[in-house]
Amino acid sequence: MSIKKSLICAALAASACAAQASNLVVNGSFEQVSATNAQAASSYGIYSSIVGWVGAPDIEVRDNVAGVAQDGSNFVELDTTGNSGMSQVITGSGWYNLSFWFSAREGVAAGSNGINFSFGSLSGQVLTNVAGASSGNVWQQYTGLVNLNGPTTLSFSAAGRSDSLGGSLDNVSVTTAVPEPESYAMMLAGLGLMGAIARRRKSKPA
Repeated sequence: MSIKKSLICAALAASACAAQASNLVVNGSFEQVSATNAQAASSYGIYSSIVGWVGAPDIEVRDNVAGVAQDGSNFVELDTTGNSGMSQVITGSGWYNLSFWFSAREGVAAGSNGINFSFGSLSGQVLTNVAGASSGNVWQQYTGLVNLNGPTTLSFSAAGRSDSLGGSLDNVSVTTAVPEPESYAMMLAGLGLMGAIARRRKSKPA
């Protein structure tokens, strides 16, 4: 097989791997409260921990109460009986994409919905001074790129007023970072140039 064909096959294989990137976050959509129990439909519960996550001190899981989940049936509110948080240790080496969805709670005024996040070199706050819609969640997505070197704590916590009414979180994922489509296009263009050079060399007389 020629070098050009080999590299094209490698690019196609990498593209297939990108499509099948697995999520390193355990229970990223909060569908599992425990190994044996799920949150009852149209209800909420407060737990010291759920599958994959440790509360600080508690985690409030909602099954389509005061909003609708972005993914599945459940989402988390990060203000239980007061400002709270949650964390999970992720182990990886290299570049990864962090993604999560967030929403202000319906009918809650600005200043009570903030969510802090931290993951390696990534940290920040979303929903700062954002009020909730009159009804339902209005989900938005955060994405960021981070370089991991071993076990790293992914954490979320409520910010703003500690009034048991806070921002919502759902569909958290950490996946291996892969080249963008533009990178593949540049690589294939380079392969075309390599092929042209190889043909010119082959056509030269001895």
